[in-house]
This record gives sequence, structure tokens and C-alpha cells, in this order.
Amino acid sequence: MRKAINLLIILFTVQAAVFAQANKKTLSEAERFYGIKAYDQALPLFVEAIKAGEKDPMVHYKAGVCYQKSPNTNEQIKAIPYWEYALQNGKGMPNTLAYDLGEILLKDENLQKALNSFTQYKELNKADKAAVAKADKAIDITNNAIALMSVPRNIKVSNFGSIINTSYTEYNPVVSADESVMAFTALRPNTGKTRSGDAFIEEVYISYNHAGTWSEPKVIPIASAYNVGTAGISSDGQKMLIFMGGVTDPGSLFMISKSGDSWSKPALINNVINHPKFLESTASITPDGKTIYFASDRPGGQGGLDIWKTQMQGNGSWSSPVNLGPEINSKANEDAPFIHPDQKTLFFTSDGHNTMGGRDVFVSRLVANKWKAPENMGFPINTTANDNYFTLIADGTRAYFSSDRKGGLGDQDIYFLDMPEDAANIPLTMIKGKILNAETGKPMPTKIYLVDNQTNKKLDFVYDPDPETGNYLVILPPAKNYDMIIESEGFLPYTLNINVPNQDYFYELYQMINLKTIKQFDVVVGQEVQVKNAFYDTDQEVKADLRKTHEAKLVKSGNVDVYDMMLDLMAADDKEGIAYLIDLIEHTDPIDGVVFDESKNEKMEVAARTYYYDESDESKFEQKNVGGKTIFSLPTMFVAEEAKKQKEQGTKKSQFDQSALTKSAKIYFDAGKSDLKAQYNAELDNLLSVLTKYQDLGVEISGFASAEGSEELNRELSNKRAIAVLDYINHKGIVRRRIVAKGYGASKDQVSNKEEGRRVEVKIVDLNAK
Repeated sequence: MRKAINLLIILFTVQAAVFAQANKKTLSEAERFYGIKAYDQALPLFVEAIKAGEKDPMVHYKAGVCYQKSPNTNEQIKAIPYWEYALQNGKGMPNTLAYDLGEILLKDENLQKALNSFTQYKELNKADKAAVAKADKAIDITNNAIALMSVPRNIKVSNFGSIINTSYTEYNPVVSADESVMAFTALRPNTGKTRSGDAFIEEVYISYNHAGTWSEPKVIPIASAYNVGTAGISSDGQKMLIFMGGVTDPGSLFMISKSGDSWSKPALINNVINHPKFLESTASITPDGKTIYFASDRPGGQGGLDIWKTQMQGNGSWSSPVNLGPEINSKANEDAPFIHPDQKTLFFTSDGHNTMGGRDVFVSRLVANKWKAPENMGFPINTTANDNYFTLIADGTRAYFSSDRKGGLGDQDIYFLDMPEDAANIPLTMIKGKILNAETGKPMPTKIYLVDNQTNKKLDFVYDPDPETGNYLVILPPAKNYDMIIESEGFLPYTLNINVPNQDYFYELYQMINLKTIKQFDVVVGQEVQVKNAFYDTDQEVKADLRKTHEAKLVKSGNVDVYDMMLDLMAADDKEGIAYLIDLIEHTDPIDGVVFDESKNEKMEVAARTYYYDESDESKFEQKNVGGKTIFSLPTMFVAEEAKKQKEQGTKKSQFDQSALTKSAKIYFDAGKSDLKAQYNAELDNLLSVLTKYQDLGVEISGFASAEGSEELNRELSNKRAIAVLDYINHKGIVRRRIVAKGYGASKDQVSNKEEGRRVEVKIVDLNAK
């Protein structure tokens, strides 16, 4: 028996020696990786040794360091038990360990333990003034977190999920005012094609919102040898501000423009924002394009990155950047400014002010032309991790931001939230429109000049609708009156008046503009401008409809458990609730469901105006001075008034002697000729006397040609003959809107007499009947 026991002791001793030798080898390998800062390779070896029974506090400390170096918060907080063990059992640990542990505990939202750890660090380093100040700041931040997390806001923050987020890094979402497009920066493994020295590279991705469903993100190809990222986006989503670095430039801001699904090459935003020796990281541009807020660490700031602004001057140049001052900027870093379309609300990121850990989102409001003290957006928008790059859509209902908070899918993720009702419903008017050529159904190159009629016709902004789609987006404050001067290629400039109501909530207007040239025998003699407005009135029914749209978004985005809700409603036999929920599921966003057909949409406001150029000589054109440019516009169409008038007018009945409709004339031409013979003047003058007497009557001119020769030649010849007759009548004072032109080319009723094929018919017609 004793021999057996001795044998077991020998076996255990040998086994322990073997394990010790293996553990020593594992630790040696771990130390080698740790020494060259290959923490991801050292970590599993340290953990293996500790699981095998390694008690050395320094090994535990180094394992914690390896976790700390991970960019993922979920991994970082795994350092806590290792560092707690090292502090409790070790001597000669680095004097920063208690502080570092406090930071990780803070990220883990273990606030009391974090306070204890920072206090311990302060005690251990009480002779070091810098260390004491560092500890005091950390203690203040932790106390801020305790205070803010004790009164959480009634907001649900949701991870965007795997549609957008991956196990890598996604951050800085920039979203158009109507929530139709979102771009973001993503960190992805380097494939070796570019910047081969970097393990990861930054790329810009874009996703589109189709009735509440976001498309799979696609890379925007931006030619650069260095990192690129999102910096901001215009309200209409047509222009994106991007960050680009360089060899000697810490980073500058550029702009790319959208055309359909394509984006232009980067161009400088303006000549005052970028400083060649300093960093410009992010920016935000107001909807009117006249003010840009941006972050920079250039000299003259309060400390670190600061928020600056530059404004467009009357001559089109940009002012020298102005620091927003100590009201906004602290001695720490302020970054990621986002100016809401209301131009009164500024969101930004800071690791100063009363942050609750890492970077927090703050908001400041412009009151009496001064920015108020920034407010921390509170928990759960902010956490004890890094929360930043906050953007709010125009109506104030939904916000997007990025965070490396624990529980994410990757190192940093994109999140969204629905703002509480008291913070949403911002009183703005958002006009989403489309300009098309009615004949082709396609857009054409267009510029929209927005003029504020309450500031002496001053140019407010120039919009460039998407050349591929014709879409444009304009955001206007309440109680304003504007002229939209529109230049579309192939048409004379025209002006639409927009009167914005003095509403106290968010107001959406969907607009379709169709342009059509008016031709008389292939000669353009005028144009028709048709405007269709589908909009929401200022009554309670419409407010409910808007709320319904946003509730439907919640249902479709998965924020609401539809299955559980339906079961609850069925259990309560709430038939009205069940019907409403089904309605929400089937509900579409207004812009996707707009029916621009007045016969099917009673809320449609339709106005059309026909402009004949012979009635619009230069003296009748409206001279518009916009941004130093003179534009001669066709007379302004007051859309609301015009639509009301046309609706009330209906079909006008003409007043005339019915026998006048029997008047007609036939004009004959020589073969191959289009000269009007004087012998027909008297006959035409007889018709003109009828037109002079009855203003509701007009003439219909029909041109014919004989069947001899080519079809194209005959068409041209019949047009020339008809134009000769038309010009005679027009020069006698009958405006072109009273002339109906019809060209037939080769005569369709050929007779043996070829002369009959070479004729122009003129007859009196009732214009109102036409």
C-alpha cells in the first residue's frame, strides 16, 4: 500500500513538473508577443497559463492589458477580474493600474467600484499633483454618470443590426433631412490593393431608405491613397462632406456631389475651411448652404478640437472661420458638429463639459443670437463609453449616432433612436419635389434659386436637383414667403411663389413640376408649367396622419413586437386596435404613396400656367437679381391662388354668335412653294374681323402637302405653308394662344386635283371647347 502511495506521489510530482515546464514555455511565448506589443497573440497564451494555475499577479496584470488594448468594449471589460486580482495580490504593480481599472469599470457601468478605484489611485499618488488632478477629473466624470443614469430619459436606443453593423467598426452616420439616404465610415481589413501598410482601411459606405427598409450598404469609390471618411451631408442628400488625410496634412474636408447613384470626385468645400498644418475632421452645412460648422484644432481655439463656423458673404465668398467660443468649446475636444435644419439646434460630441465617460453627445440652442450652455443628452443616448456623431432628421422624430458601448456587434456600431414627443415635431416645412420634361418623362439640368421676399428679394440659396432623377429637397422655416426661380435646360426661367404657413409643427409638401414646350408647326412658341402639390394641412387630422407614418416606421423597423401586440389585442378583443395595427403594417411613407392624380387624390393642389412668348416680351418679363446674376423670368405663378382660381373656374362657357363657327377659308400654294399669295388677304381679314369681335374664339390652322416627294419633305413643306398663314394672322394682332396649329403632312384625303393637297385650312373655333 505504501509503495502504491509513493508511486502516486512520484507520478503527481512528475506530472506537475511537466505542467510547470509547459506553462513556463507558454508564458515565455506570451512574454515574447507582449514585448513586441502583439497583444492579440499574447492574450490567449496568458489566459491559458492562468487557467493552468498561474498565480503570478504580473501575469494577471499583463493579461488584463491585452484585453484593454482591444478596440472592442466587450473585450476590454474582460480585463476587470485580472486587474482586480493583480491589485489585491501584487506588489510593485504600475502606479496607473488603479486608474486604468477605474476606466474599465466605468465603461462596464460598474460605477461605485469605478469610484473606489479612482479614489484608490488618488491615495496611492497623493504626492503627485498631476495624478491627483487626473483622479479628481475621473471622479467628477463618474459622479456625472451616477447622476445622469439615475434619471434615464424615456428613450429606447436600438442597434442598427447586421444590415449596417459588423464585427468591425462603423461610425459617423450622416443622414439626409428626409431620412432617405445614410452614409457612414467603416473600418475594414486591408485587401492589399491600397495603403498596403495599414491592417485596416477606412471606407465610405452608403445605404438608401425604401419605405422604411434600408438597402445593403455599398462602398462609394473615392480615389485616395489615404483614409477617407464621412464628415457631413447636405439636407437633400445631394452633397456629402468627406474627410481625407495626407502625408503631411493631418486631414482636410472635401465635398462630393450625387448624380443618380454616382458620386463626383472630391473637391474643396471652399477656400477657408482647410488649414494645411492642422486637422479638420467633420462638418455640417445649413439647409440654405450659407453657414458651415466644422471641427478643427487650428490655433485660436479653446483647446484640442474646437467647433468653428464660416458664413457665405453677399458676394459669394466665405468669411474667415470664427470660433464658437467658450460657450460651446472646452479645453478638451469638441467634434462632430451637426446643425439641425431649424438652424437653432446644434449637436456635437465632446470629452469635456459634464461628460459621463469617454465622448458624449451634447446639444446647444441658439437664443437671441447666442448659444446657450451645452446640455448633456443624458442616458441612454450617452453611456460611460464613447457616444458620438449624432444627427437628427428634419422633423425631429429620429436620430442616428455611433457608439462603442458594451453589447455592440463590433468595435463601434451605429445606433438609432426615436425621440420623445416633447422633443420632436420641429416647426419646419420640408418640400420634396421632382422636375420633369412632360414630353420625355425625364429630368433635365436644372437650377433652383430661392429668394426670400421678406428680405428685399435677397438670394437665399441655389439648389441643384439630382440630374438623374430631377429630385430636390428644400427646408423652410415657418411664416415665410419665397420665390423659387427655376432654370431648366430647354425652357425659359419661370418663378413659383411659395407661402410657408405659420405652423407650430413639422409640415411636409410633395411637389411634382412638369414642363412642356408649346409648338406650332415645329416652332417653339411657349411653354406650359404644371405644378402638383400633395401636402398636409395644419389640422389635427393631418397631425394624426403624420404620427401614423412615424408609428408605421416603428412597426416596420422591428422596434415594436408586432406578434406580441397582436396577441394582446386579440386577447382583449380590441377590434379597433387590431384594425389600426394592420393599417400600420400596410402603411407607406407619404412620398412613396403620393398619387399625383387629382382625380384620385382630393388633397392635391394643381395649377398650370401656359406662357406664350409673343405675350411675354422683355417688358413683361420679371427681372430677378439673384446673387449678382440677372435672370429674366416669366411672370410669377402664385401656385395656391392659381390652383384655387382654376378649380373654381371649371369649364368656362363662351359668348358668341354660333354662326361664327361656320367661317373658314382655304389657302392654296404653288407646287414646292410656301409663299402666301396676296389674293387670300381679304379672305383672311374677314376671319380676323370675327376674332376681333369675339375674344373667346380662335382659329385652327391645318397644313397639308401633296403626296409627291418624301414624307419628311412634305411635312416640312406643309409646316412652312401653315406658318406663313399663321404669321399673317399673328402680325395682325391675334396672339398665339388663340391659334391652334395642326400639321398633317401629305394630305390624307387625296383627290385627283393635286392642288387640293397643297392647301392650308383656316377655321373659326371655340377655344374654351378646345
